[in-house]
Amino acid sequence: MVWRAFRRIVVTLALVAALGLLLWNVYLHDLQPDKRGIHLLLDDGRNAWPVARWYDHLWYARQLVGEWGYVVELIRADDLDVARWQYFMNICADLHLRPILRLATSYDRENGWWRAPDADADGSYSTLAAQYAAFVAALQWPIDRHYVIVGNEPNHGGEWSGRPDAAAYARFLIDTASALHSADPYALVLNAGFDPYTPHTGSQPFADGMYYMDEESFLDGMIAAYPAVFASIDLWASHVYPQGLFTAPPWVQSYGRDLLNDATNPAHVAPPPGIVNRGINGYVWELWKLGTYGIVDLPVMITETGWRHTESTDVNALDDAPLPLPDAVTVADYIDLAFYGNAGRYPQYPESGWTPWSADARVIAVTPFALNGLPAEWGHGNWLALDAHGAVLDTYAVFDRLAQSAP
Repeated sequence: MVWRAFRRIVVTLALVAALGLLLWNVYLHDLQPDKRGIHLLLDDGRNAWPVARWYDHLWYARQLVGEWGYVVELIRADDLDVARWQYFMNICADLHLRPILRLATSYDRENGWWRAPDADADGSYSTLAAQYAAFVAALQWPIDRHYVIVGNEPNHGGEWSGRPDAAAYARFLIDTASALHSADPYALVLNAGFDPYTPHTGSQPFADGMYYMDEESFLDGMIAAYPAVFASIDLWASHVYPQGLFTAPPWVQSYGRDLLNDATNPAHVAPPPGIVNRGINGYVWELWKLGTYGIVDLPVMITETGWRHTESTDVNALDDAPLPLPDAVTVADYIDLAFYGNAGRYPQYPESGWTPWSADARVIAVTPFALNGLPAEWGHGNWLALDAHGAVLDTYAVFDRLAQSAP
């Protein structure tokens, strides 16, 4: 009798220990995923693939990023359809993918820009923020970290009704982050990624009729209007594209800013030598700049990066460049080097000049742009070779190279 009771106790303790170990492993896995991810374009705000194509495209994403890799997807303010996007979440759960949602406004086709969010009568964005928050909270997520990006490149006129407004975006970010955190205790909010190549056009528009601001002037404007704005976010979203209109290799990096017309920034602070803002480690300047505001230790998600390649299933794709594009095999080399460094694997390329993303503890996720855009617009940046209806015809070398080493 004593032996049976003792055996039951031992078995119970063993089961409890096993369960605890399992839960601990799950917890560690949730905290320490691989950094690999990909930016999706199931819906790019202007064009959307039929829902019937989603599973197929996400299956390819899973082959690329591995178990619980990251996927970024844009959600428009005029498409906060919980049932529609729950299907996306269900696919992510089925394929073991970590979603990152990028909240967008809506696209104005007549003017060719993204609309600035509608402010309330008191100047706040409480109404739209509450709508976003209710949508995010209503979704059943596959993980307990609900990553949400608020906006996109607001220092572009094309992302803010033709003219950027640093103070307005700061208020929009504060209000949306507050609503998200209140509605969803698992929400982790990121800023909109900024474009470090954008010039400041001052009081005159650019050739396309829109106004632009360099990233530093925009950040300084946000801080001037709302000094605690970045206390609202949990992580930092960064767009770190290579130089040369997305063609230069990883080791080509520099610091620069462009002020046009009468543009000035009295708050400008020159960074120390070695701090770059243009290239695949451009987040280093952003973190340094945040440090000048007293903001430290924000984990970085690189939510856009990548190269364009000469191949495209649409020969008239709008993302072609005036500079010669590298082929997809060269792009595969570059993305592999950017992630993992060289260490003698590519004798034809340098060993230094960049910090591999996998080796930088400040970077927790990298989601290159993009897997599956409409070929007529995104053909040279796509990692999947798609036809005009979204059917997968093939995969490009950049996809194949990374998929071979998927976690």
